[in-house]
Amino acid sequence: MICEICSENKVSFIISIVLDSGLKELRVCDECATNGMKHEDHHINYKTEDNGLVCSHCHTRYQYDRTDYCAPMLGCPWCYTQFHETMIPLLRRIHGSTKHKGKSSLVPPSNGRTTELRNGRTERLPFSRSTISTREAEWMQGKGPSFDVVVSSRIRLARNIDGYSFCNLADQNELYEVAGKIEKALADLAESDHSPLHNGYVVDLEDIDNVDRDFLMERHLISRDLAEKCFARRVIIDEKEIISIMINEEDHVRLQGIDSGLQIRELWGMINNIDDRLGNKVDYVYSSDWGFLTACPTNVGTGLRVSIMFHIPALSATKDGKRILTSVTNMGYAIRGIYGEGSRAIGAFYQISNEATLGQSEEEIIDRMQSVAFQILAREREERQSLLERDRTRLEDMVFRAYGTLANARSISSTESMQLLSWVSLGISLDILSGLNVADIARLLVLTRPAHLQKLEKKELNVPTQNINRAKVIRTVLKNV
Repeated sequence: MICEICSENKVSFIISIVLDSGLKELRVCDECATNGMKHEDHHINYKTEDNGLVCSHCHTRYQYDRTDYCAPMLGCPWCYTQFHETMIPLLRRIHGSTKHKGKSSLVPPSNGRTTELRNGRTERLPFSRSTISTREAEWMQGKGPSFDVVVSSRIRLARNIDGYSFCNLADQNELYEVAGKIEKALADLAESDHSPLHNGYVVDLEDIDNVDRDFLMERHLISRDLAEKCFARRVIIDEKEIISIMINEEDHVRLQGIDSGLQIRELWGMINNIDDRLGNKVDYVYSSDWGFLTACPTNVGTGLRVSIMFHIPALSATKDGKRILTSVTNMGYAIRGIYGEGSRAIGAFYQISNEATLGQSEEEIIDRMQSVAFQILAREREERQSLLERDRTRLEDMVFRAYGTLANARSISSTESMQLLSWVSLGISLDILSGLNVADIARLLVLTRPAHLQKLEKKELNVPTQNINRAKVIRTVLKNV
């Protein structure tokens, strides 16, 4: 079939033009599709011969099967306009809604690109390029409210900058330009002595080795996705390691706050303030219908992900507790392991987070997560006391066996240490073990991870050596308390 525009080349696309009176289709070649029709009509959908829709701006193919539970990755903000009607069933399935109810973008987009490039790289900007610190992060101190059950709380916002492709499709120059633009804007915010970013520093992921990347991931300062990428990927970290801002992860900006205990409201206030101030300096991609646009439709809308890390050994050990966890999943919350998506629960540590980001305001998401957290807290504490009353001897035996192994082992794996630390933590909270502090166990949960052990030795270690060093670190901490 010959192109209906140039009448020369073979047809590559079927262009569907949405008009008031109906749908008109044009069969065009690749050259005409790219050069002749690009950007001219926001309501043009490109359809390939195999019936998959293709964005006229970035050429990302959109194919959604209602039986497929994996959301497709989009290539640019235009995809949301061009695939608008076909995305509605997907958004309804993921979020239960197709209308944004959260806060709005602060400024109208200007499509301006102001960062200058030099040999494909942005100039170094005002944040210091510090070596990665091995000091203990603030959230590792175990001082937060309800820390006996809630290990940590995390708030994360996903944002993208207008005028650029999403990270999965952007070329290196675009990514460096985005990184420079965001870093400069955040550096301006950090100039104030009262800014939480005032003494922050930047880590360029391409300038560090795999151990350092894993170290940052073990501290929950970067995601696994960012750790596996390199070019133009950065993270800005405040001096207390409560705030980390990931640049060019799945989205251009991931604003994150993490702290010990149940503190999602406090973290939201901090991250929301940074988001508002950053939004006054860069142009976020925003839709009045669908809110803040993201590379994956699972984050569209508020872009807000609230995650709470629970230690629930009593609930996870009983049938009633497992039913409660199942009911939480059925309510629309994701339950994952200690490192989020793709990780499994070890030692009764579970991360619970909201799945819907569209159709609810930020306050509604936080209120519901807070409500779920209070219910799990109450049930876990009740179940702990019930376990103690039903079979105190067996429970004490499990706790003391765990402590004895940790206090005397000369080699121990990461998985076994987490399982045993879980029992010791439970024993401390129930006053079975004296002279120990839950905060010490919280520190060990991080300090005994593989990259932390290697940072402590300042060299790469094989697994057997890690196991030996892990046992040594645990014995040292337990001996000093």
